[in-house]
Amino acid sequence: MKILVVDDDKDQLFIRGMLLRENGFDAIEASDSGSAVAQAAAYKPECALVDLRLPTEDAGLRLIRDLKALDAAMHLFVLTGAHATRLAVLPEKALIDEIVLKGSPSAELIRKLKAIAQ
Repeated sequence: MKILVVDDDKDQLFIRGMLLRENGFDAIEASDSGSAVAQAAAYKPECALVDLRLPTEDAGLRLIRDLKALDAAMHLFVLTGAHATRLAVLPEKALIDEIVLKGSPSAELIRKLKAIAQ
Protein backbone atom coordinates (compact mmCIF):
# COMPACT_ATOMS: atom_id res chain seq x y z
CA MET A 1 0.00 0.00 0.00
CA LYS A 2 1.25 3.46 -0.88
CA ILE A 3 1.21 5.91 2.03
CA LEU A 4 1.86 9.63 1.74
CA VAL A 5 3.73 10.84 4.83
CA VAL A 6 3.53 14.58 5.48
CA ASP A 7 5.53 16.35 8.17
CA ASP A 8 7.42 19.64 8.20
CA ASP A 9 9.92 18.19 10.68
CA LYS A 10 12.50 16.53 8.39
CA ASP A 11 13.71 14.14 11.11
CA GLN A 12 10.19 12.90 11.87
CA LEU A 13 9.47 12.60 8.14
CA PHE A 14 12.58 10.45 7.66
CA ILE A 15 11.83 8.26 10.70
CA ARG A 16 8.18 7.67 9.73
CA GLY A 17 9.09 6.93 6.12
CA MET A 18 11.72 4.43 7.25
CA LEU A 19 9.29 2.81 9.72
CA LEU A 20 6.67 2.37 7.02
CA ARG A 21 9.14 0.93 4.49
CA GLU A 22 10.48 -1.50 7.13
CA ASN A 23 6.91 -2.74 7.58
CA GLY A 24 6.26 -3.35 3.89
CA PHE A 25 4.60 -0.07 2.90
CA ASP A 26 5.57 2.17 0.01
CA ALA A 27 6.21 5.55 1.68
CA ILE A 28 5.99 8.77 -0.31
CA GLU A 29 7.30 11.77 1.62
CA ALA A 30 6.34 15.45 1.57
CA SER A 31 7.48 18.22 3.89
CA ASP A 32 4.76 20.78 3.15
CA SER A 33 1.15 21.03 1.97
CA GLY A 34 1.95 22.02 -1.60
CA SER A 35 4.28 19.11 -2.22
CA ALA A 36 1.87 16.76 -0.43
CA VAL A 37 -0.95 17.60 -2.84
CA ALA A 38 1.43 17.28 -5.82
CA GLN A 39 2.70 13.89 -4.56
CA ALA A 40 -0.85 12.68 -3.96
CA ALA A 41 -1.90 13.70 -7.47
CA ALA A 42 1.14 12.04 -9.04
CA TYR A 43 1.34 8.81 -7.04
CA LYS A 44 -2.26 8.23 -5.93
CA PRO A 45 -1.56 6.84 -2.43
CA GLU A 46 -4.27 4.84 -0.71
CA CYS A 47 -3.51 6.52 2.61
CA ALA A 48 -1.97 9.72 3.97
CA LEU A 49 -0.32 10.13 7.35
CA VAL A 50 -0.48 13.87 8.07
CA ASP A 51 1.10 15.87 10.87
CA LEU A 52 -1.63 18.30 11.96
CA ARG A 53 0.74 21.24 12.45
CA LEU A 54 2.28 22.01 9.04
CA PRO A 55 3.57 24.36 10.56
CA THR A 56 0.17 25.55 11.80
CA GLU A 57 -3.00 23.64 12.56
CA ASP A 58 -4.84 25.63 9.88
CA ALA A 59 -2.36 24.40 7.26
CA GLY A 60 -2.90 20.81 8.38
CA LEU A 61 -6.68 21.15 8.32
CA ARG A 62 -6.54 22.71 4.85
CA LEU A 63 -4.35 19.83 3.65
CA ILE A 64 -6.87 17.30 5.00
CA ARG A 65 -9.62 18.99 2.96
CA ASP A 66 -7.39 19.22 -0.15
CA LEU A 67 -6.40 15.55 -0.02
CA LYS A 68 -9.99 14.40 0.39
CA ALA A 69 -11.06 16.68 -2.49
CA LEU A 70 -8.36 15.06 -4.62
CA ASP A 71 -9.37 11.51 -3.68
CA ALA A 72 -12.42 10.95 -1.49
CA ALA A 73 -11.46 7.29 -0.97
CA MET A 74 -8.02 8.10 0.47
CA HIS A 75 -7.64 7.02 4.09
CA LEU A 76 -6.42 9.85 6.31
CA PHE A 77 -4.46 9.35 9.51
CA VAL A 78 -3.66 12.51 11.44
CA LEU A 79 -0.74 12.76 13.84
CA THR A 80 -1.20 15.21 16.67
CA GLY A 81 0.08 15.94 20.12
CA ALA A 82 -2.22 17.77 22.48
CA HIS A 83 -4.92 18.69 19.96
CA ALA A 84 -6.79 15.39 19.69
CA THR A 85 -9.77 16.60 21.70
CA ARG A 86 -10.00 19.86 19.75
CA LEU A 87 -9.78 18.01 16.44
CA ALA A 88 -12.63 15.74 17.48
CA VAL A 89 -15.11 18.65 17.34
CA LEU A 90 -13.97 20.19 14.04
CA PRO A 91 -15.77 19.52 10.74
CA GLU A 92 -12.60 17.92 9.31
CA LYS A 93 -12.99 15.08 11.82
CA ALA A 94 -15.53 13.53 9.44
CA LEU A 95 -12.78 13.26 6.80
CA ILE A 96 -10.29 11.49 9.08
CA ASP A 97 -10.04 7.74 9.55
CA GLU A 98 -7.71 7.78 12.56
CA ILE A 99 -6.26 10.30 14.98
CA VAL A 100 -2.88 9.05 16.15
CA LEU A 101 -1.32 10.69 19.18
CA LYS A 102 2.34 11.53 18.84
CA GLY A 103 4.33 9.41 21.21
CA SER A 104 2.00 6.43 20.90
CA PRO A 105 3.74 3.13 20.11
CA SER A 106 4.76 2.68 16.47
CA ALA A 107 3.33 -0.83 16.58
CA GLU A 108 -0.13 0.65 17.11
CA LEU A 109 0.18 2.82 14.00
CA ILE A 110 1.47 -0.10 11.92
CA ARG A 111 -1.36 -2.34 13.15
CA LYS A 112 -3.97 0.25 12.12
CA LEU A 113 -2.35 0.76 8.71
CA LYS A 114 -2.17 -2.98 8.06
CA ALA A 115 -5.85 -3.30 8.97
CA ILE A 116 -6.88 -0.91 6.21
CA ALA A 117 -4.42 -2.44 3.73
CA GLN A 118 -6.28 -5.76 3.72
